[in-house]
Amino acid sequence: MRAFTSMVLATLLTGCASSGVAPEISGFSPAADRGLSIARQRCSGCHMVGLDETAATEGPRFRDLQMRYNAISLARKFGEISQHGTGEMPPVSLGASEAEDIVAYFETLDRRY
Repeated sequence: MRAFTSMVLATLLTGCASSGVAPEISGFSPAADRGLSIARQRCSGCHMVGLDETAATEGPRFRDLQMRYNAISLARKFGEISQHGTGEMPPVSLGASEAEDIVAYFETLDRRY
């Protein structure tokens, strides 16, 4: 029985690894998962990006920003931030696909309250 269980587990893990599908982080779309991952890597030093993370002291929380900006205005803001920074925020280079993924993550925040 143990050999059978090990074989099934190995098959499942191999299938997941070869499919290129990453495990979900946010519980939403793959784009939102990538956006959360990017935000944790590049934004969490100053912003609270998740709902259950401790608050960063420098920048506003992502869920507060989500209430201020819709997807279009947020994408524009990312363009400004990438080129010039904004306020106290220094320029942070974001590619178009990274910005789209972060916007996808932002859109999940209003569904989590």
